[in-house]
Amino acid sequence: MDHHLPRLSENVYVGLCHKIGSPTEVRFRKEVADTIEVVDKPVHIMRGFDRMVSGSRREGFRLRGSDEDYMLLPPDHKVICDISQISHYRIPQITLILMNWDDLPPGFTRLNLVSRSNEAKIISSCIEINNNVFISSTLFRENYLHFLKTCNVPNNTAVPHGPCSTSVAFQGRETDKAFCFQSHHWPTSALPWIQRCRERGWPHQNVIFDILSGGFHVVPIASTPENELEWRISFSRAEQKLVYSMNHCQFLCYGLFKIFLKEVINNRPNTSNLCSYFIKTIVFWVIQTKTSLSWTPDNLLFCFWKSFKLLIYMVHTGECPNFFIPQNNMFRVKVTGSVQTSMFSQLYDLYNKGISCLLLSETLRPFLSIAILNRTLGVSTDESSAISMAKLDMCLFIELTSSKHNILDLKEIAANIKQVERIIRGGLTSYQQVILQCITSNVLRNTAMLLQSLLSQNENQNKIIYKAKVAALLKQSCKFGCLSDILYLAMYFYRTRRYEDSISCLHKAQERMSVPYIMYRNRSNPDIYRNYMERNTLGTRMRRALVRDIRLNVMDIYIVELALEQKICSKNAIWSLTIPPLVMLNMLFILNHHRLGDTVRSRQSLRDLQSLLLSDDGTHVPHLLRDISWQIVGICQQIFGDYSGSLLSYQKSLQQIPFNKLLQATLFRINSVQNEEF
Repeated sequence: MDHHLPRLSENVYVGLCHKIGSPTEVRFRKEVADTIEVVDKPVHIMRGFDRMVSGSRREGFRLRGSDEDYMLLPPDHKVICDISQISHYRIPQITLILMNWDDLPPGFTRLNLVSRSNEAKIISSCIEINNNVFISSTLFRENYLHFLKTCNVPNNTAVPHGPCSTSVAFQGRETDKAFCFQSHHWPTSALPWIQRCRERGWPHQNVIFDILSGGFHVVPIASTPENELEWRISFSRAEQKLVYSMNHCQFLCYGLFKIFLKEVINNRPNTSNLCSYFIKTIVFWVIQTKTSLSWTPDNLLFCFWKSFKLLIYMVHTGECPNFFIPQNNMFRVKVTGSVQTSMFSQLYDLYNKGISCLLLSETLRPFLSIAILNRTLGVSTDESSAISMAKLDMCLFIELTSSKHNILDLKEIAANIKQVERIIRGGLTSYQQVILQCITSNVLRNTAMLLQSLLSQNENQNKIIYKAKVAALLKQSCKFGCLSDILYLAMYFYRTRRYEDSISCLHKAQERMSVPYIMYRNRSNPDIYRNYMERNTLGTRMRRALVRDIRLNVMDIYIVELALEQKICSKNAIWSLTIPPLVMLNMLFILNHHRLGDTVRSRQSLRDLQSLLLSDDGTHVPHLLRDISWQIVGICQQIFGDYSGSLLSYQKSLQQIPFNKLLQATLFRINSVQNEEF
C-alpha cells in the first residue's frame, strides 16, 4: 500500500495548517508559552511551587480538547542520581533525595530522603525501612490531593488520575496537576539514549545538550499499585523539547495521528487503552529510526502511514519501548491478553482500508478526501497561501490575551519586571517583542490597580501623589497595550470622580473601535486589515487594531456598581470578570453622564446598550458573555428606577450561558429589585 499513497494538494496542506497550525502559528505559540513561563517562574516559586506547563497545548497544539497539564515542584527539594552529586547543593537550604532503582522495573525508582525536609506533607509521606527514609508515592499523592482540595473551589472535587489530581476548571475544562520532584541531572538508565541520538542524527546535538541540562522529573506512580515506594521517571520536559525540534511536516504528522487516534481508533471497541502519549513515542521512534524518510509536506501521508504501521506492529508484539529507556515497555500492563488481540484486530481492519481510513475522521474528511481521490496534485508550501496575515495576527493576539497573569502583590510585580529585563538582555525575536509589550502593559495595569487598592484601604499623606502615579501607570499601559485598554483608564477616572476625563477617554475609545480594520476575538476583515496594517510592525498592529475583552481582576474593585459580581466570581474561583468592550464602553457612558446629572445622554447611552444586545449576532457581544452583558443592562436600569425593565434584564441574564457564573449575584439583584418595587 505504501507505493500508492497520494501526495498532498495545496488545499489539503492549507486545511491541515488551519486545523493543526501553520509554521508561524506553531512558532509563536511556543514563544508565547516559553516567554510567559520564564516571566512567571519567580512568582510561582514565591507562592510555594515551581510550575511547569505540559500537555498538548504546551507542545503547540490547539486542537479541540487539547489539554494543559501542570507539574508542580517544591523548589527546595532536588533529586540526585548518585551520592557524589551531593556536592552540587547547599544543605540545609536544599533538601536532597537520592534515587535507588535496584531490583525495580526499568523507568522506575525509589526516593531516599538523605537530608531533612521542612515540608509537613513530605515528612508525613515518609516510611523508614532499615534506617533509610523513603518517600511513599502513595502517601505523597494522597497528601497533596488533600492539599489541593482545600486550596480553592475548582479543586475541591479533584480526584486521583494516575500520578495527577484531576479537577474540572473554569468552563468545564479538565486540568491535571502532578505534584512531583525535579532533578537537574540525567538518570543513569537513560545514558544510552545520548549515544543512540548521536548515531542516528536526531535530535540535533544542540537539542540533546538542552535536554540534558533540563534534567527530568519523578512523578508519584508505581509500576503496580502495591509497590508504594516506586516512583516513575518522567521525561515531560525532554519530550516537549523534542516536539519543539520537529520540522513542520513532522509536527503535522504528529497532529494528524493525534486526531486519527481520538476520532477513529479510540471509537472502536477495546482501543481506549491507546493514548496520545503512545502516539508521541511512536512518532519519535519513526523520526529517529526511519532515516531515509523524506519529511516534506507532499510526503506527509506516507510519513503518517509509516507511523500507523509501527503502531500496529507494536500492538501485535505487545511492546512499546519508552523513547528514553527502551527497556521500559509501556504496553506491559495496558496492552496484553484479550485486549491486545482485539486491539490488533481493530487496527488491522483499519490498515486494510488503506489510507482512506483517514476519511473516517470527521475533522480530516473535508479536505483529505480531495487528496485521496486525486493522486496527481502537487503541493505549495508557501505559507501566505495557507494563512492570511490577518489570521496569523489574530492567532497570535488570541494566544497573548488568553494567557493569565494573576498578580497578588507588588513583590510579585517586581519579580515579573526582573524577569522581563533578563529576557530583554538576551536579545528578542519579533514575536518576543510583542509578547513582552503585552506583558509590560499587563504589569503596568496590575501595578496601578494594586496601588489604587492600597490607597482605598489606607489614609496616606501622599495620596494625591500616588493617585497621579496610578493614572500615569494606566496611561503608559495604554501605550503598550491594545486600543481597548484605554477603558481601564476610563474606569479609573470614573472611580476617582473625574467624570469629564473618563468621558474624554470613552470618546477616544469609541472613535478608535469604530475603524473598519479592528480585530476582536476571531473577527476581522482580512482584506481591509491587510490594506491598513501591512506596513506597520506587529507591535503597532496590536496597539492600533486589537480590541480585547475587559477583564476585571476580582481582587480589585474597578467600579463599585460591579463589586457584587466580582465578589461572586471570587467565591466561584473565577479570577476575573469578563466583559465585552462595547458593553463596558456604554456602561461607563451611562454611569458618567448619570453622575454629572446629564439624564438625556445617560438614558441615550442606555438605549444604545439595549439596542446593541438586542441586534447583535455575536459580533460585538459574544454569546458566552451575554450573561454579564444583560446583568449590566439590569444594573443601569435599576439605577434609573426602571424596576420592571431591570427585572426583565436580570431574567435574561439567567437564560444565558453562565460563563461568568453570576447566578447568586443575579438572584440577589432580582430580590433587591422586588424589595424596592414594593
